[in-house]
Amino acid sequence: MSDFGDNDIETEVVSRNLVGIVDIGSNGIRFSISSKAYHHARIMPCVFKDRVGVSLNDIQFSGNINERQPIPDDIIKEICSAMRRFKLICDDFGLAENSVRVIATQATRDAINSQEFVKAIYESTGWEVEVLSKVEEGKLGVYGVVSSFNTVSGLYLDLGCGHVQLSWIKCENGKIVQSSEPLSLPYGSSRLTGRLQNENKKDLFFEIKNNLKSIIDKLNIPQELIHEAQSQGGFDLWTRGGGLRGLAHLLLSQYQEYPIQTIINGLAYSYDDFSNMCDFLFLKNRIPGKKLGKIFKLSEKRKYQLPAVGLLMSAFFEALPKIKTIHFSEGGVREGTMYSLLPDELKAQDPLVVSSRPYAPLLAGKYLQLLETSFPVKKVPSIISTRIAPALCNLAFVHASYPKELQPTAALHVATRGIIAGCHGLSHRTRALIGIALCNRWGGNIPETEEKYLQALENVVLREGSKLEAKRIVWWTKYIGTIMYVICGVHPGGNIRDEVFDFSVIDEKFDAIHLEDLKIDENSGQTMNHESDTKIREFDVVVRISKDDLKTSASVRARIITMQKKIRKLSTRSVERVRIGVQFYE
Repeated sequence: MSDFGDNDIETEVVSRNLVGIVDIGSNGIRFSISSKAYHHARIMPCVFKDRVGVSLNDIQFSGNINERQPIPDDIIKEICSAMRRFKLICDDFGLAENSVRVIATQATRDAINSQEFVKAIYESTGWEVEVLSKVEEGKLGVYGVVSSFNTVSGLYLDLGCGHVQLSWIKCENGKIVQSSEPLSLPYGSSRLTGRLQNENKKDLFFEIKNNLKSIIDKLNIPQELIHEAQSQGGFDLWTRGGGLRGLAHLLLSQYQEYPIQTIINGLAYSYDDFSNMCDFLFLKNRIPGKKLGKIFKLSEKRKYQLPAVGLLMSAFFEALPKIKTIHFSEGGVREGTMYSLLPDELKAQDPLVVSSRPYAPLLAGKYLQLLETSFPVKKVPSIISTRIAPALCNLAFVHASYPKELQPTAALHVATRGIIAGCHGLSHRTRALIGIALCNRWGGNIPETEEKYLQALENVVLREGSKLEAKRIVWWTKYIGTIMYVICGVHPGGNIRDEVFDFSVIDEKFDAIHLEDLKIDENSGQTMNHESDTKIREFDVVVRISKDDLKTSASVRARIITMQKKIRKLSTRSVERVRIGVQFYE
């Protein structure tokens, strides 16, 4: 349904679909204006962001970490001045008064002069401040993390300034289930940093470990999540909080080859890599490296807190069930508030599909149907069939106007530096996969430096979960991109003409390896030659193409020959093996 009425003008339509949010947090005041227009509400695009670096938590404990002071009058005046400026900006965007929400969290809730602070903001702007309860703040934190991914399942950790909250969470198709009684412990990053300066760190370690162990059973983790963790080698841990984001930036600074350095949301690290860094910070009481130069997006304050964050996580890992992967989220009160406003049908949408949809050709669905004729009936990884393939069809022509040499390179970066890089809700793995697929859609002919970047994106995928399954996912990503290279060459105008060509999968079978005894080692991810009962999957794909020279010129046939070569190379020493045949018909 259109958002426009008969008498509407564009600016009025845009303004009534905008929401202003002020997040008065513990470490800063965040201002934002976001769109809630139906067609892209799931990815919550911002049209304005700003931040005032006033730490209400530090100000209240500037004299003594154990004794709270009132928020000073000059700080209140500074915040009110920033509020008035934001109100002018909201006026510029045409926001109505009731389209702005001012939300305050723990530092305001617990302030000695909280009422005076809230009253000053109201008198200055006319805006009522919603001071969240502890439960409400926790709920919005969960919503913020859930909004940051397509699906979430496992344990949840929120590291604040004063407290750390632990829970379990599962969200699928927008339906959120979580612990009714999250655990809260007084080990926030600021508080623990203060204690670490005056107390024995080993004593603190055992205090945290023993306190968590004594209450961990109260989480009542559902058997469904326990069985899921057992089958996958451990729990996924979904995290938020400035201290953990700082740790994420530190981790990335140690891995210069990592291809997505500027986006923390959606970053995932294995338990081993993450815990090794935490242990180092805890035991050495410093960040690694001889030269302590500037680290991207890691402030001196966060750098100072990292040993305490390392101590906390090292102690927690001693008490938590087995952890497999740690996921980082930038979802906060702003994202949680926006997500809470969405109807269930929008919460269930895939952020990748939503972000790519504006670029889709008119008949993107028909491109997807044709692409799916090249799939065997079973065993295509679900992330390929339900997420990457639809998004690939949406983005198939977005680089059509680029020079030929630039198309595959620009496509490779589409979700890391390109047109959907700013999408909220994409994991790094998803960003890597859609870049790999779209690069292959344009032929995949890229310079050597970009080949290294392509390999780095593949490594992002291989970092998570089973190496065997990850290799299959990368294989299928390249496969669908290569198939689309031909489809889009035959149908370059955004329209699928009937009776030109299609695919037919035949002779699908599982064969025991006998010639090459192919096996993929789970630890290294490398293929090995030795006897094994490992199965490989073979199937033939026939390209049925019209003999009509008008519809299928020599260039189209050349693309098919190129596809045959690429698929043959792709199938070499892989658990997936495909032979491409051609059948002409009148």
